[in-house]
Amino acid sequence: MSRILVTGINSPLGQAVGRKLQAEGHIVVGTVRSSKITIQGLPANKLVALDLENENSFNNINGSFDGFVHLAGMSTGNAPEIMKTTGLGTHYLISRAKDLSLSRLIHISSMSVYGSGTEEVIGEHSPIPHGNAYHAAKWAAECYIETEREFIEAVSIRPPAIAGASTHYHFLSQILTKMINRVPIITAMNSDFSFNNIVHEDVIAHFIYLLLESESLPKYRAVPIGSTDPIPLHQIIDLLAKATDYKGQVKWVEPKSPPFRIDSTGAIELGYKPITTLETIDRWMDDII
Repeated sequence: MSRILVTGINSPLGQAVGRKLQAEGHIVVGTVRSSKITIQGLPANKLVALDLENENSFNNINGSFDGFVHLAGMSTGNAPEIMKTTGLGTHYLISRAKDLSLSRLIHISSMSVYGSGTEEVIGEHSPIPHGNAYHAAKWAAECYIETEREFIEAVSIRPPAIAGASTHYHFLSQILTKMINRVPIITAMNSDFSFNNIVHEDVIAHFIYLLLESESLPKYRAVPIGSTDPIPLHQIIDLLAKATDYKGQVKWVEPKSPPFRIDSTGAIELGYKPITTLETIDRWMDDII
C-alpha cells in the first residue's frame, strides 16, 4: 500500500485520480485550497490545506510519500496570479518533495504549452511557441521540474480537452452545454478535420496509476496524450447532438487558427493506454446524459 499526495483533489480530474488510486488500495492525501473543505464526498483518506501562492503552506505536507500527483493550478486570472500558482507553485512543491526525499512526481501539464500549434500533428518534440500567460506558466512548471531531474523521477502529462462527468472548459464542452440549453444556433470550426484532441478523465487516471507503479521512469519526460483513431469534427458534433436530442442549427465557420491532432507515441512508450476517439465521446456521453 502506497501513500500518494494528489494536489487539487477536488477538481474533476483530481477526483478521478483519487478514485483510481483508492480502488487500487492506495492511501490518498489530497490538497485543497481551503481548510474549511471536508473529506466528505472526496476520494481522499486525508486532506491538507495548500495555497500554491504561499510557499510556507507547503510545510503542511508532512510524512512519507511514495509519489506526488500534481494537478492543482490556475487557468484563468491575470498573468502574475497564473504564474505564481501554476508556475512558482510547482517550484515550491518540488522543493517540498526534495525535503521529504520523494522520488517520483507525476505532473499534469497541458497541450496549451504548444499554443495554437505550429504543426498538423503535434508530438513530444514539437516546437513550443506559447500563446498567453497560462501557456507560459505551464511551460515554466515543466522547466522547474526538469531542473530537478537528478533528484526526482518525473513525467509531465500534456492532456488536451478532458471528458468526464463534470463539464470542462474546452470548446466541445461549451458546445455540449449550448446543446443542452437549446441554444438555437451554435458555431463550430474545422468540420472535416480528423480530431483526437480529447481524452477521458479515467484514461488519464489509469495512466497516472501506471506511472506511479512503474519500476523505473526516465529522469524527466513531458508527453502529450490524445485518443486513437481520429474522426472528423462534424461526426463528433453529430454525436453530441444525437445524445442531447439537439434540433438547432450548427453553423460551420472559418477557423481562427489551423487545427492539429495529437501523436501520443511518447506517452505510449511510458505505458499510456489510449482508447479511440469514438469510445472517448461515447464514455463522455454516458457520464453526462
